Amino acid sequence: MDSPQLYFRVNTVLPIAVESRKGEEHPSPPTLIVGASLANEARLEVGRIGGRQPDQYREALNAVLDVVETLERQVEMLHRRMVLDFRKIDLARCRVELSGEGLFLFDGPKFSMDDLVRLHILLPIRGGRSLITVDATVVTLSEAGIEFHFSEQDPDVIDRIVAFSFEHQRKERRRELDSATAS
Repeated sequence: MDSPQLYFRVNTVLPIAVESRKGEEHPSPPTLIVGASLANEARLEVGRIGGRQPDQYREALNAVLDVVETLERQVEMLHRRMVLDFRKIDLARCRVELSGEGLFLFDGPKFSMDDLVRLHILLPIRGGRSLITVDATVVTLSEAGIEFHFSEQDPDVIDRIVAFSFEHQRKERRRELDSATAS
């Protein structure tokens, strides 16, 4: 991972679950294996033939592909929720400080230094919700809470965290501007 100063943090309340891990015997993160994304394959094909089609056709095809991509994400999220339900893991709304390198959980469950955990986080991004699963290590214990550093992650997971962080900061700045304008 990059150095801590390269990542920014957002303070918010998110539905999360923390699952203890015991070495490598812990089951892998819940993923839905359906092959390559149909929407991604179709987008590549539209890009390849797009120069020969009028703009209106490309726009219509891209709109349909957006819908397919959204449905793919929803199926993946439902699958992950079913796996969590099967494991009897409930997401609870918790105050957290989230960044691309880790998460600080205020008033969370009790762990020891260097414990391995799996964090399940429901992120509201891009007008929807994305359930991500990340492996992490407990690095700091304090009266205020617990700090987890993420293990090496799939770039898509980090992209979702960053997208959430940007959206969250944009909303906070808009609130600040609106309150300054109102007064």
